[in-house]
Amino acid sequence: MTTEIMQAKMELKELVDTFSNLADVKDAASQGELFLPDGILEFQIGPDGEISSIVGREALVEAFYNTINPCKAVYHINGQHNVTVNESCTAAEGTAYCQATLVNDEDGKDIITTNYVRYADLYEKADGKWYIKRRRTTFLIMDKRELGK
Repeated sequence: MTTEIMQAKMELKELVDTFSNLADVKDAASQGELFLPDGILEFQIGPDGEISSIVGREALVEAFYNTINPCKAVYHINGQHNVTVNESCTAAEGTAYCQATLVNDEDGKDIITTNYVRYADLYEKADGKWYIKRRRTTFLIMDKRELGK
């Protein structure tokens, strides 16, 4: 493995972690900036679920905002991240795992939803910086209950 590929893998891990950290502080605009201008977010419930998609930074920012801003609390923890980088270090694909926890008020009760997520990502380097080209979010397990119960 070359030094350039090792560097790219570290930068891509940081990109994935930054995405989660920005969700936790409800910074949807900065999350959108991690995608290419024509970036794509796909999502599905379960590995065999129907795939829906959102295309373009503006639409992505709106979707991130609508998901995280109503939450009372947001918490992500990332796990394994396997990535393959092309020889010229201009494109890559990866798989990342994340536990995303959201707390919302529903009828005066704090409801916690824990999502166990697998991301299948395509990355592209543009102007010396890595971006997410496409992210497929697969919700593998969803656990929703009243907080503390």
